[in-house]
Amino acid sequence: MNCNVGIEYVPDFSELEKGIDKDGNTLCPVHWTKECIRAARLHICGKTVACREGLTQMYLITQDITSGAGRARDLELLEQTASYVAEAGGCRTAEKAAANTLKSLELYREEWDNHCRRKRCAAFVCKSYYSVICYPEKCQGCTTCMEVCPAGAISGGPGLICVVDESLCLRCGRCIEACPHGARGKAGEMRPKLPEAPVPVGSFTEKTGGARRKRKTHTH
Repeated sequence: MNCNVGIEYVPDFSELEKGIDKDGNTLCPVHWTKECIRAARLHICGKTVACREGLTQMYLITQDITSGAGRARDLELLEQTASYVAEAGGCRTAEKAAANTLKSLELYREEWDNHCRRKRCAAFVCKSYYSVICYPEKCQGCTTCMEVCPAGAISGGPGLICVVDESLCLRCGRCIEACPHGARGKAGEMRPKLPEAPVPVGSFTEKTGGARRKRKTHTH
């Protein structure tokens, strides 16, 4: 008999097909799939090898992909593992998560490839693939962002364009929500040129900044 324990916690694939969550935020198929697998892992009974070991392997693969450590061959491994879990039987919760994974890989393959090969998340959901920045021409130096930042990652002061220290930034989004001037946002590989240190408001413009590519960093 197939076990149904925890199946109510695994979302239906139709949620991903809507493209947005309940708050109106754009969904990332890769991140959504990872969270689907995570929900299944947390609530299964764990009596079958497929649900216990298979879901763990699937979660670790998707965790690598969303954290910037994914490789192209991971997609094949994920597909193979999900197929095994879906066909093994014994756990409907694991089967549902595996089916969601296979459908996500099929319908959103380009997004999966972009995460693994190009290190991009089009929805700016996976935190390893974007930075939180301050748009120089919009910043009014009100310091609201500095006050709400839990990591102390923003430097600046009254009348100064703020600068974000990417090594400290948690990408929690609090500064984006709090900024009354719409001067905070997310940027991927392409971004406006930014001041390296706080400068007076109005002294740094797009004309002097232009655009530059984000320098890629590699962890050894």
